[in-house]
Amino acid sequence: MRKSWIVTLLIITTTAFGAEKLNLRDCINIALKKNPGIMIASKQVNAYKSGVRGSYGSILPYVSLGARSNRSKQGPSEYIAYGTSFITPDTTTFYHSAGVTYNQNIFDGGKWWNNIHLAKNSLITAIYDQNLTRQGVIANVTEKFYNVLKAKELLNVYKVSLKNSQEQLVKTEEMYKIGQVAKKDLFKAQVSEGNDRLNVIRQRSMILLAISDLNIAIGQSLNTSIEIYEEEYKTPVYVEKEAAINKAITSNQEYNSLIAQKTSAFLQYKIARGDRFPTLSSTFSYYRGGPELSRTYKEFDKWWNTDLTFNLSFPLFDGFRRKTNIQQKLLNFNIYEDRIEQKKIEIASQVENLILTLDTYREMIAINELNIESAKEDLRLAQEMYRLNSATLLEILDAQVTLTRAQGNLITTKYDAKIAETQLALVMGTL
Repeated sequence: MRKSWIVTLLIITTTAFGAEKLNLRDCINIALKKNPGIMIASKQVNAYKSGVRGSYGSILPYVSLGARSNRSKQGPSEYIAYGTSFITPDTTTFYHSAGVTYNQNIFDGGKWWNNIHLAKNSLITAIYDQNLTRQGVIANVTEKFYNVLKAKELLNVYKVSLKNSQEQLVKTEEMYKIGQVAKKDLFKAQVSEGNDRLNVIRQRSMILLAISDLNIAIGQSLNTSIEIYEEEYKTPVYVEKEAAINKAITSNQEYNSLIAQKTSAFLQYKIARGDRFPTLSSTFSYYRGGPELSRTYKEFDKWWNTDLTFNLSFPLFDGFRRKTNIQQKLLNFNIYEDRIEQKKIEIASQVENLILTLDTYREMIAINELNIESAKEDLRLAQEMYRLNSATLLEILDAQVTLTRAQGNLITTKYDAKIAETQLALVMGTL
C-alpha cells in the first residue's frame, strides 16, 4: 500500500512540475530540429548537392586501369603435309597484359553543359522547397500554439463564469430558504451552474487536444507534458496591400520554386534538342604484356602498345523518338508560363483576402472590448436590481451569458487574428 502511494505521489509531482514551459519561439526551435519534414527536405538538398558534383562526370575524363591474364590450352592434332601424317602434342599458351585507358567526351551537342546547369538549378529548386517546408512548419506550429492559448484563455473565462454561477446559486438557495424567490429561480440557477460546469469540462478536453496537436506539429510525442505561455499579446499591425503583394511576388518560396522549375524545364528541352547533333569522343589506351608475366612490369621500353581512337556518331533515324521527346519537353516548358501566371494571381488574391480578414479582426477586437465593458455593467446592474427585487434571475443569467459570450468572442478573435497574420507572412515569404 505504501508503494502505491509513493507511485501516485510521483505521478502527481511529474504532472505538476514536470511540464516544460515553452513560448512560441521555443516551440518553433524544437520543430526545426525534430520535425520529420524538415529533416527530409534537408536530406533532399544534400542529395541535389551531390547531383551537382556528379553532373561534371559527362565532361571529365574517364580513366581506368586494368590487367588481364589468359591461359589457353589446345589438345593434340594431326595434319598431313606432302603425303606424310604429322601429330602435334597438346600445347598450352599464356598471355598477360596490363594497361590504362583514357576516355574523353569532346562534343555531345551541348548536353553535358546543360546537364551541369540543370543539376545546379535543381539544387536551387530544392532549396526553395526546403525553405517552403520550413516556413510551412513554422506556420503550422504557430497556428497550433495560438490554438492552445485560445483554449486556455477560454477555459479561464468559463471558470470565472462557473464561479459566478456557483455564487449566484448559493445566493438563490439562501433567498429560496427564506421565501424571497420561487423554486423556479432555484432550478434556473442550478441549470446555469450545471451548464457552466459542463463548459469547463469540455474546454479542458479541448486544451488536451490542442496540446496534442502542438506536440505533433513540433515533432514530439503527443503525450509530452508542456506548458504554453505568451509574455505579451501584440495586435496585428496594418499592412498596405500593394506593398504586400509586391513583396509576396518577390519572396514567396512556392512562386520562386515554380520559376526555378521553369528554368529546369527549358534546360531539359535544350538537352533533348542536343540529340540532333553528332557526338565526338576519343579513347587512348596504353597496355603491355606477353607470355611472361614479367613483361607487364619490366623493361618498359619493350612489349608495349598504344591505341588512339576517335569516335564520331551522327543520328539518322530512331523511329521519331528524338522528335517526340523534343516536342514533349517544349510543351512541358510552355506549361510553366501558365502555371506561374496562375500562381501570381493566386498569391495576389490570398494577400488581399488575408489583409481584409486582418482589418476585420482588428475592428472586431475593438468592438468586442466595448461589448465586454457593456456586458459587465449590465451584469452588475442586473445583480443589484435582483438583490432589490427589481429584476428577475433570468435577467442575471442572460447578462452572465452575454458577458461570457463577449469575452469568448474577444479571445477567439484575438488569436484568429494572429493565425491570419501568420498565414499572410507565409504567403509573403517573410515568415
